[in-house]
Amino acid sequence: MIDRNVVVLEVHLEAASGREDELEQQLGALLQPTREEPGCLAYELHADPEHPGKFLFYEKFKDQAALDAHLATPHFQKFAAFRNQGNDPVAQVTVTRWSSVV
Repeated sequence: MIDRNVVVLEVHLEAASGREDELEQQLGALLQPTREEPGCLAYELHADPEHPGKFLFYEKFKDQAALDAHLATPHFQKFAAFRNQGNDPVAQVTVTRWSSVV
């Protein structure tokens, strides 16, 4: 049975050349405040040991409303503003959405 309420995201990010450390720092700053959000069930950041600058977020939210609330938080909006300042440190991003099977 698929639980269509729970939102699971697999987010792959690749840093622009020379911006690997900067992106890692910005992504790391999202961890603690996001994990404290009431609708956050999991929020894990992983780095590819063979390809510096490649990152994977595993995100799990209670429902779409919880994900929407996350996207509106000050810490996520700060990251979005960081990306939109005209020199985006993210060269590529791919987001895959999943549903939990229970």
